[in-house]
Amino acid sequence: MYVVWGPMLGDEKEPDARTAMLSLPDPRVSHFWTDAHGVAEAFQVPLALAADRAWDTFLLFPPSVRWGDTAPTPTYYMHVGKPLPKERRLNGQILADQVRATLGGAK
Repeated sequence: MYVVWGPMLGDEKEPDARTAMLSLPDPRVSHFWTDAHGVAEAFQVPLALAADRAWDTFLLFPPSVRWGDTAPTPTYYMHVGKPLPKERRLNGQILADQVRATLGGAK
């Protein structure tokens, strides 16, 4: 799992992200900090978010996906408060089930 932390509202700094990282202590999680909005902006098109950056989103890709010059469309996603379908609002159990399905039942 890759987690990208950044200044969503502009006031967040890397030390804030380091504190937040403690909530995901799993060694399979790789954390990254960016002080720009490039990642959130890169997923605007694949998620059809015309005016909103894709922060507070959870994007799933099968292991076979290769990234090119543009961000790929996720095979599944969930969000927090985006103008996206209500059935895709974050639900931890559904997201966990989708992660397992994407990884072929891996735990």
